[in-house]
Amino acid sequence: MSTTIQKTYINTPNGQVHIRQAGDLKKPPLVLLHQTASSGMMFEPLMQILADEFLLIAPDTPGFGASFSPPDAFSVSYLSDALYAALTSFGVDTCYIFGHHTGASLAVQMAFDHPDFVHRMVLSGPPLLSKDQVEGLRASLPTFALADDGAHLTQVWDRIRKRDSALSLETIQREVLLNQMAKEAAQGTYQAVFDQPFGEQLSALDMPILAMGGENDTLRACLEPAHALLKKGQMKVIPDAGPYICDQNTETVATILRDFFKER
Repeated sequence: MSTTIQKTYINTPNGQVHIRQAGDLKKPPLVLLHQTASSGMMFEPLMQILADEFLLIAPDTPGFGASFSPPDAFSVSYLSDALYAALTSFGVDTCYIFGHHTGASLAVQMAFDHPDFVHRMVLSGPPLLSKDQVEGLRASLPTFALADDGAHLTQVWDRIRKRDSALSLETIQREVLLNQMAKEAAQGTYQAVFDQPFGEQLSALDMPILAMGGENDTLRACLEPAHALLKKGQMKVIPDAGPYICDQNTETVATILRDFFKER
């Protein structure tokens, strides 16, 4: 039997945040934070599996999905504050967090700013980037522009396909459309991640944290350096997996989350 995923909007001081919710309100809250330029939609397969064990909450980060658009200049702290406001308004006092790529940046920021809010975290592809990596990525970021011949769609399609040639057409289609919906917010969010003092924040956290990623993830090289900064850290690599583990390795990810968040 499939689980019903409910959708709603939460008012925050800066605008409405769109969330997906599944599971029992009496179960421990597990917040799912998505990558750029996706939305909470990327977690729907995972929510189907874990709905019996957690209250699952997957917000769309401002600028993505159906959440409000951030201002022209914003930071990871701004995005994290908006999500924290939405979660607390929803009634979440404490939670577990699973953050994937940009979602890992947001998770670390939230835990750094509100350490009592987060019990445990799983960071998938934590973006602990070197200066050379940042400069290379910054130079490669495409600007958002519409093309008469639709090339802006095929370019994103090709870019996502190259990340993982085994990715299903349905997942590519979803990510292309979400990327186009995000417009300039995608590049702005990458820039915000580049400017975040991620390593300093990560090394200051005192809760149990699992750093994980696919063996072929685009951020695979960040895993060991991130793990080395953790005070109470574990590390796990998913063999033969790429950057879309929530779609392609859903059962494996569910087992990892279940085991880590229920560990005492």
